Amino acid sequence: MPKTVLQSPKYTAPLRGWMVGACMASGALTALAVDYEKEIKPLLKERCYTCHGALKQKADLRVDTAAAMRKGGDGGDILTKEHSMLLERVTTTDKKDRMPPEGEGSMLTAVQVAKLRDWIAAGAPSPAQEKPEEDPRAHWAYQPPKSSGHSVDALLAARLAAKGLKPQPEAAPELWLRRVYLDLIGLPPTPEQIQAFLKDTSVSARQRVVDHLLSTPQYGERWARHFMDIWRYCDWYGLGAQLRHSQKHLWHWRDWIVESLNADKGYDQMIVQMLAADELAPEDRDNLRATGFLARSYYLFNRTTWLDETIEHTCRAFLGLTMQCVKCHDHKYDPVEQADYYRMRAIFEPLHVRLDPWEGESDLEKNGLPRVYDLHLDQPTYRHVRGDEKNEDKSRPMSPGVPRVLEFASYEPKVVKLPLSSSRPVLLPFVLKDHLAAADQQLALAQKAGDAGAVKLAGLRLAVIQAVYAADLAKGDKTIAQAAALAEARYAEAKAENDLSKAEAAPTAKDADKKIKAAREALEKARAKVAAPGAEYTSLAVSFKAQEGPEENGNAKVQTYPEISTGRRLALARWIADKRNPLTARVLVNHVWARHFGVPLVADVGDFGRRSSVPLHQDVLDSLTTGFMENGWSMKWLHRTLVLSDLYRRSSSNAGADPQTLAADPDNHFFWRMNPRRMESQLVRDSLLHLSGRLDLTLGGPSIDPAKAETSPRRSLYFIQNADVEHRFLAVFDNSNVLECYRRNESVVPQQALALTNSKLSSDCANALAGSMAKLDATAFIDQAFLAILGRLPLEAERLACFEGFRDLKEDRSLFLQALINHNDFVTLR
Repeated sequence: MPKTVLQSPKYTAPLRGWMVGACMASGALTALAVDYEKEIKPLLKERCYTCHGALKQKADLRVDTAAAMRKGGDGGDILTKEHSMLLERVTTTDKKDRMPPEGEGSMLTAVQVAKLRDWIAAGAPSPAQEKPEEDPRAHWAYQPPKSSGHSVDALLAARLAAKGLKPQPEAAPELWLRRVYLDLIGLPPTPEQIQAFLKDTSVSARQRVVDHLLSTPQYGERWARHFMDIWRYCDWYGLGAQLRHSQKHLWHWRDWIVESLNADKGYDQMIVQMLAADELAPEDRDNLRATGFLARSYYLFNRTTWLDETIEHTCRAFLGLTMQCVKCHDHKYDPVEQADYYRMRAIFEPLHVRLDPWEGESDLEKNGLPRVYDLHLDQPTYRHVRGDEKNEDKSRPMSPGVPRVLEFASYEPKVVKLPLSSSRPVLLPFVLKDHLAAADQQLALAQKAGDAGAVKLAGLRLAVIQAVYAADLAKGDKTIAQAAALAEARYAEAKAENDLSKAEAAPTAKDADKKIKAAREALEKARAKVAAPGAEYTSLAVSFKAQEGPEENGNAKVQTYPEISTGRRLALARWIADKRNPLTARVLVNHVWARHFGVPLVADVGDFGRRSSVPLHQDVLDSLTTGFMENGWSMKWLHRTLVLSDLYRRSSSNAGADPQTLAADPDNHFFWRMNPRRMESQLVRDSLLHLSGRLDLTLGGPSIDPAKAETSPRRSLYFIQNADVEHRFLAVFDNSNVLECYRRNESVVPQQALALTNSKLSSDCANALAGSMAKLDATAFIDQAFLAILGRLPLEAERLACFEGFRDLKEDRSLFLQALINHNDFVTLR
């Protein structure tokens, strides 16, 4: 039946509002029936439980049952018909008395108030056996994981049997091989590797394949990209040369991730090093790179924005705990208070970023170690009233701490005394050698050019470096300081003489006299300084403190840092990585599972809070979690367990599936088959380079600017990526989002097919492959092409279609290969 005008959504809302108003005006308060379970309780849960529920009872009041509301709190029954305190508090215009309070959301709407009024007027009916809200602290994810004692396969098989679901058979061995190669190292197997594997596809042979792949350097690269997604890796960017976000040379953190994964460093150790390597082992420069995790969130213009990101993404990445709303008010869903947010902010309050020297390079623009440290040791943390950083509650500074709902262990930071090389990086053993080497290079260039003035300057620069370094080493020795000041003065005098000579020798110009005069004045000042150099000198510029705001200048001159660190981040890191923490290992296992099986066990990988219902396969998640921790938090143990499982070997196809199983679980919630997955951008590009034989497997190094080297044969992991710069080919497929990327979305858009058809990358790949197969006849060529590109031989129908297509293409092998590259099975993990 067609809708009338009054049935249209455009008119029904105003009409309902008019009816509510008419009923209230006429006194017909019970004319509209209100469903407590569907309309009142959800409203109270959303807007009131935070302060008046199981976790907290302001004014000794709970509103999670009608009985509790009748019992009331400090003010008694809040549902009395004649004078309902509940109605009074949600309708008052007095902001001090209105509920929900400001910062908890806006006032209830007129319709919501009307529903409350109707319900109370009707006597506030409710179920006789209404149960109160469960204690939020009893949420499944806040409880310690417990192993079932059974394997993943046994647990899944039992659940399938209980539901009467029949699993799919194993995938063809060659499909398993392609799946595991792309999953573990991000590169497809070669035809030769496929053919060798097909000779022995036993369990032990599969174990050998997995062990081999996990032992290759390419494993670390493949999985580093996954963790760079989770941890929001982002190369620096700003405006021109001005650094506004992240830090220069952040690629050192990326290389640390690759190396840590290849070494199978425990995930618990990785967490501690990323959050506090500078406090854990301040002289371990390899692991200082890990603190790029925190340096990445640097933001020039607003420190609060920087720390907000640090808190939110530390909690989401490691704990699956969202914190952004807690800045303004207590969490609406989770048992996390606003005070918890500012206790966590106090942990990071002293935090700052700097760029330390990198061995072998004295120019910090060319290379350096981005790292964090504690700068503002006594900076207090105040709560922001309703989240407003301009309105701080200075009545009580906040102490550092962790969310109380997860206080399975006390948080007790201890001050860390730092070595001299940390507080004064000029004293690092390689600094003098590197600066002298740079000066020697300048001297050699001057001598080669035959420039006497430049030769003199380079020689004096060597003397300055040695004198200044000696003075820095003997801090407080006035005699050595005076020698350094004199060496600097002599260098300045020689430079002034050189500048004057150049000014006098320059061709006559309009302002020549002015330049000569200025040069003579500078020389006079320099000579005066030589005569009375004093004891003030300039330390070697070996470290760069990040600007604390756009108004701050001269950061390169800051060379001395605090001699202690608060130890707050180290205590936090150890708390996060504690085996008793119920979230950390679970969150990690869920991430890894999602990347092997296409869907996570917990739907929102970044939120394990109360909005996350008990997962269908919690026993699988918890058994893997406990096993992961018992095996040294080993990623490689987790990978082996997953990719050698029966589920991982299962076919991803619905073909031949049991009809009842397909009808009962079309979305594969019970994992009766493997999930096919679309390859993300890096896999597509790297696979094309690998197929063409052009892939450069060099590990590590500075990020590559795609604008200058778009066709570089390096792995896609190494391209610059930030909010301003992105490789064009990678952008077409499912690339990471540097602003927020915990799990990538899969897309199928026409531009992807166009890129595979028309890009130089796919064309070069096809040409290279065609050349390598030039001596094969048509039949062998087609079979080899399928093996190389799709990881399998063609079906008979496919082979016949290929012969026809091959003839239509006039046996142009490159065009045929490009067409095969566009096959859906190339960009899909079957």
